[in-house]
Amino acid sequence: MNRKQDCKTRYPILLAHGLGVTEHGGLYVPWGRVPDALRARGAEVCFGGQDAWGSIETGAEQLAEAVRKMLRLYGCERVNIIAHSKGGLEARHLISAMGYGKYVASLTMLATPNRGSRVAELLLYARPGVSVWARGNDAWWRRGGDRNPDALRAGEQLTPAYLEEFNRTHPDANCVYYQSWGARLGKNNTDAAMRMTHGLFYPAHGDSDGLVTPQSARWGRYRGTLEGVSHQQLVDAQGKDDGCFDVRQFYIQLAQELVLMGF
Repeated sequence: MNRKQDCKTRYPILLAHGLGVTEHGGLYVPWGRVPDALRARGAEVCFGGQDAWGSIETGAEQLAEAVRKMLRLYGCERVNIIAHSKGGLEARHLISAMGYGKYVASLTMLATPNRGSRVAELLLYARPGVSVWARGNDAWWRRGGDRNPDALRAGEQLTPAYLEEFNRTHPDANCVYYQSWGARLGKNNTDAAMRMTHGLFYPAHGDSDGLVTPQSARWGRYRGTLEGVSHQQLVDAQGKDDGCFDVRQFYIQLAQELVLMGF
């Protein structure tokens, strides 16, 4: 296969970001150099366009808009979704609760809290203060482009208790290929923000990528735990490689595997 076309999947790729960001920024800017690296090798790549602080339902509705646009744009029957963090839950809702499984060939989830995050649970213990912050955050993001921000609801939907019920009511679609990766910071990771959250919540949360444990990330075919990688580095938030994880090569290989599987 021509190297410039070795990431040209049968179905175009939809990148779905996580909480607190849009494709244009937020807590960090997701995807970084990844889309250009994939496009340079023939992949057709679009973004999910979800709110930064929307609920799972809101994000899923926005993913549905993106899928419909891609079907028209590329004249395709289905898409491949690559989702980071909460984006994976929105994609699962899209497929299971909204009937979009027939339009999704594969769902790849990276550090998606499929079994919840104790970080979210612990933060909600300070609910009065969190509620005040959430109202201000929603107002800010509504001015910044979110159509329906609801930070408190988004946080509640990341707790283990909520995800236990979510998993019960959102069975996988037989027509969709599901795979997932988790990540773990390790001792030498240089992502200061994720090292801080990892340290703060380690006693209750256990080892993680700073926000999500590998155990929570497992769904479908579990491809493994990426060692020495932070939650943000999975989407090239820093725009550079740290020596132990080549983020662009990871996505290139991911796309090449989708090609080989006929997706």
